[in-house]
Amino acid sequence: YKYSFIFKVGGGEFDKIGVYRVVKERRPWVPIRAKKAVMMVHGHTSDFDSEFLMSTMSDKVPVYHSLGIYLAQNNVDVWGVDRRWTFVPDYYPETEVPYCYIDGCSFMQDWDVALHLADLKLGVKFARIIRGLTGSGWGKMFMLGHSSGAAYAYVYANDEAQMVKWEQDLRGIIPVDMVYKFDPDDPAQTPLIENSCLKCQKLQEKFNSGIFYSDNAVGSKYIACLAALSPDEESDIIPGFTNQEAVWFVLSATYMTEDDPFYDDSEMTSPPVPFYHYCAGTFNEFGLPTGLQFTNSDYMLDFAFAAPSFQSLGEAIDGEALRCSDDTPYDDHLGEIIIPVFYVGAAGGYGKYGVYTTTLLGSYDKDKPDNNYVDTLIVELYPPEAVALDYGHIDLLFADDAESLVWNPIYKWIKKTH
Repeated sequence: YKYSFIFKVGGGEFDKIGVYRVVKERRPWVPIRAKKAVMMVHGHTSDFDSEFLMSTMSDKVPVYHSLGIYLAQNNVDVWGVDRRWTFVPDYYPETEVPYCYIDGCSFMQDWDVALHLADLKLGVKFARIIRGLTGSGWGKMFMLGHSSGAAYAYVYANDEAQMVKWEQDLRGIIPVDMVYKFDPDDPAQTPLIENSCLKCQKLQEKFNSGIFYSDNAVGSKYIACLAALSPDEESDIIPGFTNQEAVWFVLSATYMTEDDPFYDDSEMTSPPVPFYHYCAGTFNEFGLPTGLQFTNSDYMLDFAFAAPSFQSLGEAIDGEALRCSDDTPYDDHLGEIIIPVFYVGAAGGYGKYGVYTTTLLGSYDKDKPDNNYVDTLIVELYPPEAVALDYGHIDLLFADDAESLVWNPIYKWIKKTH
């Protein structure tokens, strides 16, 4: 059963957050006593439902085929928090114009990582109170984040590292497919750091010009709409492709779409890591996309339609600043994080590049394996030279075989970790 709570956290129309609980019930309105609990944090251009409960919003897959539902079915108390920008509507009232294109969304100017972290803390504190009041105890929670949501798991743990134990909320963190910090001593990652610095600069320039929102999801919805309505017509996004092929290309060859094809003033420069893609694809002898390997492509269209259209640019700037190795407060205490960590990556997503951050943590001790509280899973189905075809960033959540390859290992780790 899903419980929903909306909290007003400021004076503005959209200064609110959503807090959600998905849990088995002993009888109506009486949750089971769940020993383990996880707070799930969504990434960019998504929210709790579209990222962790997407199967309930689509008829393209079985209704239970979502990570959040899978964990709840296995007696984990599942929670989620929606950030403020998820409440901004797609369209301005009584128009068919995207909301921020009329309003300007200047209210997002101060919506950065610090503000969203404060909101997330409110959600976690509330969840722990409700768990205590409903018989599941007052213990700490795990935090799982996918993509930029994984960054918030690190940010939260970094912040808590300076607190006494009784003030801390987290039992462990599960960052899913994200680079928090690149390795500055690896020459192969130097260009990736430089790319993040360039992205940070470009995003900051956009912010300084008075644009405080990102509208990447608007473009995604546009090509998804074309594919849904006219799949066989020629794409006006990628010449020579049909609308359906354009969607497959963006999903399975994402690394070739940045610079972003949807906007003249691109926010992106080059892929965050080599051969980064959302979903593993199939290609013909000419290298043209023919479909997806592991995830239902119509399901991905539904995901595009379900995602929020706008999000705050400030948090994107903070994220790139971290990877650029700029001076930010969000990596000051990584070495003092001593809680268990389970990094899960996709070989065709951020994958192995996300492992370096775990070596910076106090939980990690390469010389004392018995004292090492860091576990790692990289879903890799092809040899390294075929990484462009391997499991993708979103396959981890939506693929037909994600339950066995990804979700079950996550559940087993939660179950064994104290």
